[in-house]
Amino acid sequence: MVEYMEGARGGRVGARGQVPRPGQTRSAAERVRARAERTRACERVSVDPRFVKLRRRFALQSGLLVSAFLLSYLSYLLLSAYARDFMSTPLTDSVNVALAMGIGQFLWVFALAWAFGRFSERSLDPLAREIREDLRDEEAAARTAAGR
Repeated sequence: MVEYMEGARGGRVGARGQVPRPGQTRSAAERVRARAERTRACERVSVDPRFVKLRRRFALQSGLLVSAFLLSYLSYLLLSAYARDFMSTPLTDSVNVALAMGIGQFLWVFALAWAFGRFSERSLDPLAREIREDLRDEEAAARTAAGR
């Protein structure tokens, strides 16, 4: 039940019936050191102004898109509930405003998803890539300094 907490895939290292693979076993001190290094790296990244900018951009983007979706969906629901005459206005023989707006909700969701992806590719992904590459460079420099 606690295997997932032990840090070894498939159970505890050295558990009955499990043979550790060569080069995979690490001492407890090495695991603690690696965890501490990851923690320090996460702390450094979390205060990096570029990371803060990335989080703000993501929060603003996702907040605007979710707000746009909820506004359109709630307007559709409210119009369906309180503006029955308007919603039953026929557009063609068998298509009325309610049906067109209902199908429009699906199109609107796809448009918002496309806009999210497009905006992310242009403004979020390059910044995230830059932060990730700098972190990897720092990590590689720390490994060579430690003599690994």
